[in-house]
Amino acid sequence: MNSTGATRPDPEAAAAALRSSKAAQAAAQRPRALPGWLPVMQGLLCAGGFAALGLSMADSEWEGLLIAIALVCLAGLLGASWLGMHHGGVAPWFAPRDTRSSWFSRGLPAVPIAVGLLALIPYGMTGGLVGFGITAGLVTWAQGARRQAQARETS
Repeated sequence: MNSTGATRPDPEAAAAALRSSKAAQAAAQRPRALPGWLPVMQGLLCAGGFAALGLSMADSEWEGLLIAIALVCLAGLLGASWLGMHHGGVAPWFAPRDTRSSWFSRGLPAVPIAVGLLALIPYGMTGGLVGFGITAGLVTWAQGARRQAQARETS
């Protein structure tokens, strides 16, 4: 007994608890492979949503339909993103500190913003949204495919 009156766990029970904790931590840190269609679906929904939103500003005849398509695509993108995060179990903002982060994970998300801003200059808001949407869709697709390949390597 210790000073509080509680008994100490024996060394075997403590070692078993520690092994169990380490096994759970390792399982949580190991990325799981996403379904093969998920990165493609995320990329297409992102590109379609923002491109339709941008095109809705250019053509008043199809404006209502394009806005509806954009809303459906962007809602689907949120759902697909949630599915990907839920499937993986953990959704960190940045790579763990003990791993080396590449330009692919740090710099690539800025590319759609740059493309959108560059397209905004000559083509206005329509061009900016279309450029951002298509580029963001491609980046989303590429990052999802990369995460999927990394998960396959570790499993």
